[in-house]
Amino acid sequence: MKPLTALMTVSLGLLLASAFASPSEAHDSSARNEISESQVKEGYAISPIPKAQLNLRGKNRDMVGIGSYLVNGASDCSGCHSFPEFLPDKSMSDGGDPFTGLSSDQSSDGPLLANYDTADYLAGGQCFGPFMARNIAPDSNGLPAHLTLDDFMTVMRTGADLSCKNEPSDPICAIEPSAPVLQVMPWPAFHNLTDHDLEAIYAYLSALPQSTPCNTPADGCPGFSGLATDSSSYVYAATADCPNPAPPQ
Repeated sequence: MKPLTALMTVSLGLLLASAFASPSEAHDSSARNEISESQVKEGYAISPIPKAQLNLRGKNRDMVGIGSYLVNGASDCSGCHSFPEFLPDKSMSDGGDPFTGLSSDQSSDGPLLANYDTADYLAGGQCFGPFMARNIAPDSNGLPAHLTLDDFMTVMRTGADLSCKNEPSDPICAIEPSAPVLQVMPWPAFHNLTDHDLEAIYAYLSALPQSTPCNTPADGCPGFSGLATDSSSYVYAATADCPNPAPPQ
């Protein structure tokens, strides 16, 4: 093939490739979707607890990032285990509670704009009938929900309530009705995740700071236990981080 013909062939090929490229491929990288293609990078970006506040010592940082992606992006663990999950807008720049906002408040190519309740992140306290969401942040021994990794894998695979078995003095164990397996907690869905994914979730939970809930077993679940009797409110004292009644969940 003559040099000129070869050059024209290559140029035509590049032109056709550009014409049929997807929009994200055709644009400059700076104009691409801001939601990262890397689960690790995206996991750290969407973690309500900033990376600088995570305990990464001795941990696989990629696993922690993937764990955050699964906990905060794919699974919405905070939707049940953080009470409340979001707080009203304080600065007019953090998004406040996205459920009380407008769709136009959010971009289609960036992280969720929201004022997360980081003080009570994954600390539990939300009621589902007589059942109360557990605190799945690390305990004083650094174990999420009082679970070793092996225990965590067993819980996610079988629904066994090993948190109360390992720490029966936890007040939450006294208020819930007995059941053969965990109720409300969607462990059947987590059962189907790979070991790698479950280990990543555990790595992220283990990296979190300790957290205490707004609503506690002493306050109870409305209509079922404790002093609370009205399903529209709880008896815990209202503070800036624990508005009472809580925002929509």
